[in-house]
Amino acid sequence: MQFKDRILTQFKELALHPKLVRALDKAGITEPTDVQMSAIPVALTGADLMVSAKTGSGKTAAFMLPLLNRLLADSAPNSGTRGLILLPTRELALQTQKMFQNLAAFTHIKCGLIIGGEAFSQQIVVIRKNPEVIIATPGRLVDHLGKGNIDFKDLEVLILDEADRMLDMGFADDMNHIATACNTSRQTLLFSATLQHRALGRITGILKTPQSIVSDNHRQEHTNITQQIVLADDDQHKQKLIAALVDEEGADKVFVFCKTRDQCQQLGSSLKYGDHKVAFIHGEIPQSDRKQVMNRFRDGKIRILVATDLAARGLDIAEVDLVINFTVAQSGDDHVHRVGRTGRAGRAGKAITLVDRTEWNLMSSIERYLKIKFEKRGVTALKANYTGPKKLKNSGKASKPGKRKKRSQPR
Repeated sequence: MQFKDRILTQFKELALHPKLVRALDKAGITEPTDVQMSAIPVALTGADLMVSAKTGSGKTAAFMLPLLNRLLADSAPNSGTRGLILLPTRELALQTQKMFQNLAAFTHIKCGLIIGGEAFSQQIVVIRKNPEVIIATPGRLVDHLGKGNIDFKDLEVLILDEADRMLDMGFADDMNHIATACNTSRQTLLFSATLQHRALGRITGILKTPQSIVSDNHRQEHTNITQQIVLADDDQHKQKLIAALVDEEGADKVFVFCKTRDQCQQLGSSLKYGDHKVAFIHGEIPQSDRKQVMNRFRDGKIRILVATDLAARGLDIAEVDLVINFTVAQSGDDHVHRVGRTGRAGRAGKAITLVDRTEWNLMSSIERYLKIKFEKRGVTALKANYTGPKKLKNSGKASKPGKRKKRSQPR
């Protein structure tokens, strides 16, 4: 059986347009993932949908294929924008645009990009071209709505990707504002790492009697990713550990997560001083510079990428061998997103978290939340003085079993 025939067989149940099957063939996507098999048939019916799916599960194609299939089924040449994909960060929007271009390669359907960090005037030109689909970040799109540059009266499908992260970033009001500006008869698809997010109730009114799909439990262990911890004394010790671990692992692509911009810059400078091919990104670096760094990392010109959580959210980099947490993530969900940079598409991966005395309790709470136990690891030449929390010793003598002292009766 030829490759194309295998594609047709494996996507047969999804009843996708032949032009999309052809694009899947060209992209080398050989079979649907679990989230695609679960979400696409429901989305094709036009129902509103809430989907929980972990990073790297194929969720972008899970919402994009039904959208493109709908637009191909009814060309509607005289309508305005028909599809809107809302995402938390510029980097994720750029990646989604790339996926769109791949899946729409054999169609007439075009998309426009509306994100922060780019000229307003250029985006107005994009809007006036009337693309069938807009890919946008909430803040910049609200700005355009406020100036009357765009309307969504013809919108057929609204997609909220990584809704949990948009809530964490304070975009709940923006999401509601955008939804209010959209055609009320639209279909709405919401994708999130978890459907149990504490603030999800602030935006569920956007959807009409949605069906829920839990494709992957975000708290479930990444079974294809080895997770380890290494004890450390301070940031300087951690910098040395990073260099040693990268050398020990012999990894070609390494993602390092830091809590702050200062840590990013200091660690990047330290590794560069040690002749490592390294770069760093954080929220204050211009979008054009971040894009250049990401392209160099994808092309293998950079071996180590140091980033803050915000800058790295949603980045889809193929074949990242190793993730190192310079600092412990602030929550179990953030840890899952960090670790999800490796082991994508079922590949084996490794994640190592550096833990100092101020982070032990946070690390333990993540273990409990995710119901996993991190494997302990050491670096012989860089053994930490910190050995973990000391066990509390019993103070005082244990009470002997026997007669209990009678309580005095109240008078």
